[in-house]
Amino acid sequence: MIRRLLVAITVATIALAIMAPAASAHAVLQATTPGDGAHLDAVPTIVSLTFSEHVSAPLGAVRVFDQRGTRVDNGNVTASDATVTAGLNSGLGDGAYVVTWRVISADSHSVRGAFTFTVGNVSAASAGLVSSLFDQGADKRWEVVGAFARGFAYAGTLLAAGGALFLALLHDDGDDRPRLLRVVTIAAIVGLFGVLAALPIQGALATGLGLTAITKAGVLGDVAADGVGLSTVLAVVGLAAVVIGLRSRKRIVTLAGAGAAATSFAFAGHTTTSDPRWLVMSADVVHTATTAAWFGGLVLLALTLRARRHAEADPVAASGVVNRFTTMATICVLAVTITGTAMGWAEVREWHALTTTTYGQLLIAKAALAAVIALIGAYNHYRLVPALQRATEKGRNVWHHLLRTVRIEIIAMVVVVGLTAVLVNVTPARNAAGLGVIYSKTEAIGDGSVNLVVDPNRAGTNSVHLYLLDPTGRALDLVQPPTLELSLPSNQLGPIRRQPFLAGPGHYQLIGGDLSIPGDWTIVVRAQTSKFEEKTATFTVTVNP
Repeated sequence: MIRRLLVAITVATIALAIMAPAASAHAVLQATTPGDGAHLDAVPTIVSLTFSEHVSAPLGAVRVFDQRGTRVDNGNVTASDATVTAGLNSGLGDGAYVVTWRVISADSHSVRGAFTFTVGNVSAASAGLVSSLFDQGADKRWEVVGAFARGFAYAGTLLAAGGALFLALLHDDGDDRPRLLRVVTIAAIVGLFGVLAALPIQGALATGLGLTAITKAGVLGDVAADGVGLSTVLAVVGLAAVVIGLRSRKRIVTLAGAGAAATSFAFAGHTTTSDPRWLVMSADVVHTATTAAWFGGLVLLALTLRARRHAEADPVAASGVVNRFTTMATICVLAVTITGTAMGWAEVREWHALTTTTYGQLLIAKAALAAVIALIGAYNHYRLVPALQRATEKGRNVWHHLLRTVRIEIIAMVVVVGLTAVLVNVTPARNAAGLGVIYSKTEAIGDGSVNLVVDPNRAGTNSVHLYLLDPTGRALDLVQPPTLELSLPSNQLGPIRRQPFLAGPGHYQLIGGDLSIPGDWTIVVRAQTSKFEEKTATFTVTVNP
């Protein structure tokens, strides 16, 4: 059964990772020096990039290439809060230059981009050169592999931790214990592999230098920043304690290890940057711990039921394990529901953000599956377990029916684990919808993309920024400036047509009080990419009071 479970987790996670879009920028690039497409008289000594929030800059965070594709930065990259700078080699001459960058946001996710500038009277860098230096295809592969690793990390760790709790607190120490212990040990190894594999994958995404980047000076420290290091240590130590505690029959060691491993995921990712911090962190700790007890207990319960379905003894005699688990599972369902609701509120905040963002839609799917699992669990607890305890000659039929329903629960839980592995790398709905923060979202517009930023995203005067980029990360070539159409459907207002002014290559800006009423505004960006072709992108912006 454990092999089938691992295969199911692999398929679910990879399928979801491939279907899900790449995470939107968690930190937004606000300005560069030189500017994108700038024409300079002399070669600068440094290039700098300023972001919307604190970022980390590992090895390879900023790289500068000349028009022959030769790297010309000196490798001296520094990060100070939201600004990253890189030094250039001396003695450089006129020509076209390409800057590629990759940084790690405060929520541990990697974002990237590219821009160009020229020195002297020369042509800009060719699209082919920029594309070859800024290959996003490789990043998509690493993102899929990263989701795969997270899926194994979550599944293995939660199964090991929950299985340890099952053996330490619920199991009756029957003859099937050695087999269950092997399953927990295998799960711990799988979880350990997933947790440790995530580090070099994150290093590859953060630097663009492949898996070996993690061995370079400073990269591991940057990857392990912002809670990732603490999360990894807790998972590794906890999984080791689980195996040692179970094999030596030391309950305190087992329970401590299970708690550390199960809650390790709460110390990195979205929850570390969400407010109110105390509520989100507390909810995440309880959520992961009870999910582990629920998921790991379900798997080991299924194995117990399967091992004892042909037992000579009356199945009623072995129903104590089932009764204890269903009681614990009921508590877990309540805890998961309450904490999940609290975390969902912190990451979503508005109904609109729940229904219109990728994060919200994935969260709906996860919640729906969890509800199905809870209903099946309630059916088991209130119908099948009492029937099993009352049964005589029909006891075995009830036993087999219970085994089938538990298997269905496990299948649904596997999909939930896969959804979670993808969900943690998607921009939270509140950020994607701009709730309480500067709005920033990227949508496709033809073959390129447009990043819409509304600052400060409150009713009144706002600065609306458009960053239009082609597939290589360079400024999108337009026949004429784009236009904006702003509407507030709830008030039957608009569309208000505005033309932003050019603020830089690929960067257009509109400053005004059009967004003077709070609510869900629809902003349509229209960009004429050729004489006869117009592309559009539509955004829904929740303007705060």
